[in-house]
Amino acid sequence: MDASVHAASTTSGQRIAPYAWFILLQAFVTSGVVFGIWFSFAVFFHAMIQEFHWSRGGAAAAFSVGSLVQAILAPVGGMLIDRWGARLVVVSGLGSMAVGLAACSGVQALWHLTLLFGVVVGLGVGLAGQVTHAALLAGWFIKRRGTIIGFAFAGMGLGVQAMSPLAQHLILRTGWRQTFVVLALGTAMYACTVLLTLRNRPQDVGLQAYGAAQRQAGLATTSTASAARPLAQSWTVPQALRTREFWALAVAQLLIPTGIFPISVHQVAYLADLGFSVQFAAAILGHMGLMSSFGRLLFGGLSDRVGRFGGVTLSVVCSQVGILVLVLITSSAFTWPLYVYAVFFGLGYGARGPIISAIAADLFPGRSFGTIFGLISIGQGLGGALGPWFGGYVYDLLGSYRPAFTLAFGALFGVIACFWVATRRLVIPPRQTGGGAAHG
Repeated sequence: MDASVHAASTTSGQRIAPYAWFILLQAFVTSGVVFGIWFSFAVFFHAMIQEFHWSRGGAAAAFSVGSLVQAILAPVGGMLIDRWGARLVVVSGLGSMAVGLAACSGVQALWHLTLLFGVVVGLGVGLAGQVTHAALLAGWFIKRRGTIIGFAFAGMGLGVQAMSPLAQHLILRTGWRQTFVVLALGTAMYACTVLLTLRNRPQDVGLQAYGAAQRQAGLATTSTASAARPLAQSWTVPQALRTREFWALAVAQLLIPTGIFPISVHQVAYLADLGFSVQFAAAILGHMGLMSSFGRLLFGGLSDRVGRFGGVTLSVVCSQVGILVLVLITSSAFTWPLYVYAVFFGLGYGARGPIISAIAADLFPGRSFGTIFGLISIGQGLGGALGPWFGGYVYDLLGSYRPAFTLAFGALFGVIACFWVATRRLVIPPRQTGGGAAHG
């Protein structure tokens, strides 16, 4: 590593080496690949229930099983990250996704889809997803974590924007089996790129984390206010488990997908039932994904400036407005309400991911952060398992998605309450670090 680059990265912590920007960009792209494919399930879901005539609850269970696998994997993945680093974990995840997607092209029965997409692809998403990249970026960046993680996770939205219409286009032209093969090949090629270029820590290339100098300089001035929870403390798992903030974040992770996934997984089928074309419904899913990229940037940066609770509350309200608009649509006579839905639900969609990652990094810094955040993220997998299955089950039982969507709307109020508990003793100095939080 050139000495001038190393000096640029460490001078007062204000400048950041080019390789750190590359790591951030790579996290952005990987998020797009992983979650663009994962949430394109909504498109495959509609095509496969049309061909096999499966119940919607049963078909959605494949996505639910995948979320459950991610829940079980979250703490294990966190420990693997702490022990082996993010590079090996991400590459293993992408490899698992490629194998699972290729195998999905041969699905003949519902249990095939549940095993191959739910377990094998879900395993890959769990390894290459949010927990891994939150831990990776927490090591490279100390300043403005909300903004940084928000940018990285914005890749999810662009991935959905690109992947859902693309998958629908390929399905119409070549069929869903061939589309799975195309996605598998693309994922495998990208895994090779990550293997060659990703680095686990700035120290691996002779650099210092962004904001490290200010963090050390601020210890003396924050030690009194942080007496109960020292800024420099390296948290252990048992210490984190004894805090109310840990459990508030864990419950929030459960409620978020419970309120969001019944909408996102079933929205293509819901709109098709109302008379909209499947291609248009997939395009709306893509627009929602695009808006979610702006939402992650907007609310992640906002949480650095006005506080984590203010940022997350506004994001939840946006999600609720979107759900309300969707529930009020009763026919395909007008298309403009769907664009309103895509804007509001999209802005809120996934915006909690960067903020909850930043909150966890603020609260529980140290070498065990990957494991701690993995344990917090168990709830995300459990909620992700419950939400899609519940939406399909309600439809099979009542012939309508609206009751499930209404309950999803209500679950988001619980998210606000959980974040209030998690952040009420967390102080983020205005316009300063996302990681230099004081607890008093």
